[in-house]
Amino acid sequence: MKFGLSLTGMLQQPAGTDMARSVEEVLGLVRLAKELGFSWLYAGQHFLSHPYQMLQPLPVMARLAAKAPGLDLVTTAVLPLHNPVEVAEQVATLDVISGGHAVLATALGYRDEENSAFGVPRRDRVGRMVEALEVMQLLWSSEGPVSYEGRHFQLHDSPTGLRPVRQPAPPVWIAASSDTAVARTGRLGYPWLINHADYPTIARQVGLYRDSRDEVGHPDATDLPILREFFVAETAEEAVRVAQPYVTGKYETYAQWGQDQALKGERSFASEFAALAQDRFIVGEVEQVVADLKRYEALGVTHIGLRMRWAGMPTGPTAKAMRLTAERVFPHFQ
Repeated sequence: MKFGLSLTGMLQQPAGTDMARSVEEVLGLVRLAKELGFSWLYAGQHFLSHPYQMLQPLPVMARLAAKAPGLDLVTTAVLPLHNPVEVAEQVATLDVISGGHAVLATALGYRDEENSAFGVPRRDRVGRMVEALEVMQLLWSSEGPVSYEGRHFQLHDSPTGLRPVRQPAPPVWIAASSDTAVARTGRLGYPWLINHADYPTIARQVGLYRDSRDEVGHPDATDLPILREFFVAETAEEAVRVAQPYVTGKYETYAQWGQDQALKGERSFASEFAALAQDRFIVGEVEQVVADLKRYEALGVTHIGLRMRWAGMPTGPTAKAMRLTAERVFPHFQ
């Protein structure tokens, strides 16, 4: 598995936080990630993210590219909210800046506040995302003018604009939570970015995803990425003590945003930490987290993004956990 550092919890801070200082803190942790042997960075996207303020991922990744040469920069776009021409050229710009290390992670989005603010009806999300993916692939890979006639987007002999370094196109992952979305991702033939679900759900959905790819003739996916809440310490008690206040706060916000309604029958995000942690978070001492990571490796996971810092958390504990991960967890996966 390739280990990544998720920056989403660092870019998302309580209102009133000095975000310029937050950027400097992120830069320091990214430099450390590079030194320790992490392979990629990840940043999510939200707008109007009360009770947080959030830095947008593409500009941040462009700032980080010089600090993390050689690391893949996985950047989320809530794609139905955007015009695909803009996203295609922004991602191509990041790809050029980073020497061919841009990866786009697309998401439907699930917050009505964002859809309303951008004037995108919830019912149009899937259609806009599918069309946007088709348009971007054309713009990245075509040699000449591009034409496209969709319900939501149209191009008429448009020049292709900026071409990415990585050809025929930068990698694209699709984040999906519900069974319907996972199956759609498989049929479209893109790598599935696994996020919030617990382990039993993921194990079942991996089979659904692979079956959906197979049904339409796509080969087995070479990439199967996942994001996990992760914290390791010398003892399980210490890991829980440090991580629990911050992870709990984040999942209370997810519950307010309705993210725990994506999968019927799943435990509410308003549950106690111990209940949520079971099969969903990777928090504990070294042997525990290695065993948990091995379960995902056995499912075929190729990339795992570790979220080791959350809103309001100081950098010291995260840096300590990153060093412990590199020294005593990474060797089990080389």
